[in-house]
Amino acid sequence: MEETRSTRLSRADVQAALMWAIEHDHVALLAHRSVAHTYPSEFTRRRADAALVQRWLDATGGRGAAPAS
Repeated sequence: MEETRSTRLSRADVQAALMWAIEHDHVALLAHRSVAHTYPSEFTRRRADAALVQRWLDATGGRGAAPAS
């Protein structure tokens, strides 16, 4: 059976993804920050959050932790 995640992101998910991006993916961090701080739309910011969290999960194998080096 496949694990499913809620489509609603928690603040903890976004914060963890941001902390991961600071250490591991500056391109993702800059892309997120440019959208989150440029566009006044809450919808646009949520999409940027979702994209960053998805990139974090993809990079960590869905574990939500830094990949083993």
